[in-house]
Amino acid sequence: MGLLDSIIGSMVEGNAGQQQGAGANPLVGVLMSLLAARAGGGGLGGMLGNAGGSLGGSQGGLDGILGGGGAAGGLGALVEQFTQAGHGGAIKSWIGNSQNQAIAPHDLGAALSPETVGQLSQQTGMGSSDLLSQLSQMLPGVVDQLTPQGRMPTEQERAHW
Repeated sequence: MGLLDSIIGSMVEGNAGQQQGAGANPLVGVLMSLLAARAGGGGLGGMLGNAGGSLGGSQGGLDGILGGGGAAGGLGALVEQFTQAGHGGAIKSWIGNSQNQAIAPHDLGAALSPETVGQLSQQTGMGSSDLLSQLSQMLPGVVDQLTPQGRMPTEQERAHW
């Protein structure tokens, strides 16, 4: 996936401390699933099945929860979810050129939905609290780096992810 792999890998490695590389961290697959859904397919389930190495397995009801079509695929769906949950200002700050607003783990959980958090927790083997804590620290930086022009990426730009 190129750019997306590079950005997520550097963010996970930077936050992992004692971990031996991003490939061993289940958050790689989670971040990829949240951000890299392709128009017309994949969605969260497809990405979890292929990303992160340690996620494996069947995806059940995960397909389409966050990914799918639209002008920005997974990122666009994520923006919509955050906006509907009342956290649109936070995610828009990550995309824009202003300082990234922090998001509390419980707010991130509300934006993603309890069902999604539960499924991600089960897939990664991480507790919900730990998963949300780590994602709330990494997701703003990853989104920020994927949108360096302060706007949603075009379909052509996403093709290089």
